[in-house]
Amino acid sequence: MLLTMIALQAAAIAPGTSRRFVEAARSACAAPVGERPTLRSIKVDRLTASPGDLPALRVTDQRSGGWLLVYYDAGGEGAAYARAACLGVQIRLLARALGAPRLPRQWFSTVFTTDPDYVAPAQQVVTRWKIPLEADGRFAAQTQPMLLLTLPHEQVHSFQSRAGAHLPRWLEEGHAEWIGHKVAALLSPPAEEAEEQRSRRSLMAHPLPVHLGSWGAIRVRREAIMRQVPEEERRKMEADPAYTAPLSGRSFSFGPADMTSDESNLDLRYAAAWQLFRDLEAEHGKSAVQSWVDDLTKTSGSIDNAMAVRTADAVLHEQLSQRLD
Repeated sequence: MLLTMIALQAAAIAPGTSRRFVEAARSACAAPVGERPTLRSIKVDRLTASPGDLPALRVTDQRSGGWLLVYYDAGGEGAAYARAACLGVQIRLLARALGAPRLPRQWFSTVFTTDPDYVAPAQQVVTRWKIPLEADGRFAAQTQPMLLLTLPHEQVHSFQSRAGAHLPRWLEEGHAEWIGHKVAALLSPPAEEAEEQRSRRSLMAHPLPVHLGSWGAIRVRREAIMRQVPEEERRKMEADPAYTAPLSGRSFSFGPADMTSDESNLDLRYAAAWQLFRDLEAEHGKSAVQSWVDDLTKTSGSIDNAMAVRTADAVLHEQLSQRLD
C-alpha cells in the first residue's frame, strides 16, 4: 500500500520519475549523520567561507538548473553533507510541481547549526533557514520535520517572490501548503500522512467561519477601541468577546500601535487554505491552478483579494469570493 502511494505521488509530482529514484531520494532524506548520499544529477560542491560567514555547500539540481547554499558551523558539517542530496532533490521536485516557465535560479538557503541562538550575517541577501541540531551535531527532534515539511513550503515562497509579487495571506500560504505537501508526500509519506490527518482534524473541530479573505488584513486592536467607547459599550465588549462596538458615526483616534494584522485561528486557516487549493485542483486540474498562480506572481507589486478573485474568474471560471468569507 505504501509503495503504491509513493508511485502515485511520483507520477503526479514528477512524471517520468522512476521508482528507483524515488526510493533513492527517500533514502537520502533519511541518511544518518556521517553518510554522504548521492543522487543522479544532484551536484554538491564545497565552498570556502566568505569573511565573517560560515562555509557552505553549493547544491545544484542539474536538471532544472536551480541551486541553493547549505551553510554549516563546526558541529554541523556532517549533518549538512548527510542532507545535501535531499535538499537538491527537493528543488528538483519543486521545479516540476510548480511547472512554471520562470523559476528561481537560487532558492532559499539553509544553515545546519548546533547554536540555538544563531543569527545570519546582516549582509545576507537570500533568506537562510536554520536547521537545528543537537549540541553534538546529531539531528534534533525537530530537524526532520523542518527539512521535510517546513522547508518545501518555504521554498514555494521563494518562487512566489521571484519577481517581487506580494500576495494575500490565504493565497500565499494556501499555494505553499498545496505544493509543499506534494513534495513532502513523495519524500516522506508517513510524515505527510500525519500532517494531513492533523489538518483534517483541525477543520472538523472548528466549524466556525474561517474568513480566509481577512487573513492578514490590518485591523484596529480591540483594546484600542475599548479605551475610546462609553462605559456601557466597554462593559458589553468585556462581557462578550464576539461583540465589538460600532465604529461608524463616532470619533476615534488610532495610531500605528493601535493596529494589528488579523492572524487569528492560524492552524485552522492554514488547513483551510490548503483545502481550498486541493478543492480547486480537484475541480479544475493542477495545471490550471498553477497557471493562475504563475500569472499572479510573474510581475512585481501587491495583489489584493479583488485582483486574485478577478483572475480566478478569468482563468478558472471560479467564483472565489464565496470561498473566502
